[in-house]
Amino acid sequence: MNKNIEHYFFHKENFLDEEYCDNSVNELCENNWKKHNWYNSKEDFHYNPSGDDKEPDIITRDIFSADVRKINAFIVEELHSNILEYISSLDFDWFINWKGYSSMKFIRYHPGERMVNHCDHISSLFDGKRKGIPILSIIGLLNDDYEGGELIMFEDKKIDIKKGDMVIFPSNFLYPHEITPVTKGVRYSYTSWVW
Repeated sequence: MNKNIEHYFFHKENFLDEEYCDNSVNELCENNWKKHNWYNSKEDFHYNPSGDDKEPDIITRDIFSADVRKINAFIVEELHSNILEYISSLDFDWFINWKGYSSMKFIRYHPGERMVNHCDHISSLFDGKRKGIPILSIIGLLNDDYEGGELIMFEDKKIDIKKGDMVIFPSNFLYPHEITPVTKGVRYSYTSWVW
């Protein structure tokens, strides 16, 4: 077992081709977006940016919530073989049990918006029908015609992720990550979690 945590970070270049990314961004641009609810488990508090709650210093972002079955279905279908590739590359006899992965959450960042440093303890995936814990996080990028918005892992390592690329890493406290503020243009990405 490799004790370097960066060893368990998987970067798949050109997971989606350029034309597919462009078509996805165009479709996403034509739909409604809503502000994300951020949950603070320490204070048992849901923050809703569209409400009257005081905005915390943590995040301003939009998450797409309308019907994007066409985009979502293709990415979900393509993800399966890449998750298997990641798990096979680890070569752990004991890491064979995973049940599925979530639908995509599409995220856009306007200038000034960012995602603060956090780890993916996504309890909202489990509503009683689905049982488990998130074990892997997936982030994919749909465009690169913006400035800023870098993916930072391991506190200070900039990950050079390009349009069409996807990354997979464990969803635990050893893999905090953030998106730096976008300074120009709009950044479009998606995320999913394996359980």
